[in-house]
Amino acid sequence: MDAKVDLDLNDVALLVRVVQTRSFSGAARERGVPVSTVSRRIARLESALGMRLLERTTRALRLTDAGRAYFEHAERAMDDLAQGSGQVRELQTEPRGRVRIVAPISFGPGIADVVNTYLGKHPGVSIDLELVGRQLDLLADRFDVAIVTGRVSDTSDFVARQIVATTRKLLFASPCYLKARGTPRRVDDLARHDCISTYATDGHATWTLTQGRTKRRLTFAPRLHVNLFSAAHRAVLAGIGIAMLPESHCTEDVAKGRMARVLDGWEGDTGGVYLLYRNHRSLTAAVRSCIDHLLAELPATDLARSVRGRRA
Repeated sequence: MDAKVDLDLNDVALLVRVVQTRSFSGAARERGVPVSTVSRRIARLESALGMRLLERTTRALRLTDAGRAYFEHAERAMDDLAQGSGQVRELQTEPRGRVRIVAPISFGPGIADVVNTYLGKHPGVSIDLELVGRQLDLLADRFDVAIVTGRVSDTSDFVARQIVATTRKLLFASPCYLKARGTPRRVDDLARHDCISTYATDGHATWTLTQGRTKRRLTFAPRLHVNLFSAAHRAVLAGIGIAMLPESHCTEDVAKGRMARVLDGWEGDTGGVYLLYRNHRSLTAAVRSCIDHLLAELPATDLARSVRGRRA
């Protein structure tokens, strides 16, 4: 196996310009350095390669056989690097390339409409939209932009921009269910009830309940799991069980006696809908423009109106 040669690409680029200008002095003028510096750096490159590349006389400069072979590769490499640099600069200024978006499956129709509008404005961009029914692993999942719900933990790796603020979540059941199964008086009583979840993993769901400074976590196997608040809401009205729902979804039903609050004084986590993206300056123009579009358009979608409290 050939030994690895430690090269300075600046020296390689300088060799290419020396040959192209046919002059040490011409390359020196371009770089704004003395001719002696050019000569020293070419000598350093020859030493690293272990071969002579140029033969220089007072009248002429020519490549050795080894130098000619090396120059052909070096010139192509410098052209490729220049082209690559140009493409990167273009990605930073003109929206082009692919953007990967991850969002909850329940938000699919609203997000799809917004994405379609964005694609119509930016023909040079392609989008991978993945709709998931699970909680994201921020470090493992590959995405450029994510739409997440609930609380977002502080992390220096990501920027979180709130799209929608939600109302608090409370426990509700129908009067017919409570008449048949009894009314829970304590958090522990929920273990003996049928519960409806809007998020579950491997058949189990977790509710975090707070009362003042007291916090309780309840893990349970849901009688019914759905990934839409509107579906859970209908299940409660049908007497299937107890669900944690946004308070604003249930105000009218409580007022009309179709639904009752369970465990008065306890409430679930209050979160929101957030747009999440990586915290670094090298975002492409496609990702930046997509973020701007989502932030501008998502708050006006049905998903935002339903989270704020409109019954779905």
